[in-house]
Amino acid sequence: MDIETSTVRVGGEAGKQMGLFVAAPKGDGKKPALLVIMEVFGVNDHMKDVTRRFAGEGYVGIAPDLYYRLEKNVAPNSDLQGAFAMRATLYETKIVEDLNRAISYIKGRPDVNPNKIGIIGYCFGGRVSWLAACQCPGIAAASVYYGGGIAGGERGEKSPVEPVTMANKIKVPLQCAWGDQDQSISQEAREKIEAALKANQVNYEWHVYKGAGHAFFCDDRPSYHEASAKDIWPKTLAFFAKHLKS
Repeated sequence: MDIETSTVRVGGEAGKQMGLFVAAPKGDGKKPALLVIMEVFGVNDHMKDVTRRFAGEGYVGIAPDLYYRLEKNVAPNSDLQGAFAMRATLYETKIVEDLNRAISYIKGRPDVNPNKIGIIGYCFGGRVSWLAACQCPGIAAASVYYGGGIAGGERGEKSPVEPVTMANKIKVPLQCAWGDQDQSISQEAREKIEAALKANQVNYEWHVYKGAGHAFFCDDRPSYHEASAKDIWPKTLAFFAKHLKS
């Protein structure tokens, strides 16, 4: 499938412009759209590649730069400390506002069906995808890949509410993917998340991969677990096809 890529800018906070990397299939007709939410490193080449992959499957893919307030918006995979420092500047309430800005842009595109917008996030972006499922009314389906800090973590001004406690607000289909060897997300945290989904009767899929650690889908990092990544990809395509293409 032929796709076109571009970077557009939409109004963000305090007069700043938020960049959106867009990969869109060519051709007439309205298509479903997917917000592709970055890992902690920013909208780097890997995230752009994932966005293009979804475009190749018929989605208008949009990867918002949630670091647009910063002078530096991408950290190399080798600089985890620098990436964490960038993430530490973000307020979750403002992240949700930024997502709603991106959704407004998507709904205004002539090539998008405004009722068929999904979101998928990886690592830090997995947590963001969870927040969107809870708080963004424009989202029709959400996928969370190894979202850290959904259960547990420290509370404060930037993250005042433990995300798992908002599971009662999830009214859209949800997919979750985890690695059982993830050193940053414990089995206890996963169990707490799934218990909340069950208690609130969320329509969800749950995939835990043996031998996979954190960031198992990222083929640019040593954490890449090929078997797990190749297994979850068609499952994710089937999930979004069911909820965004039907």
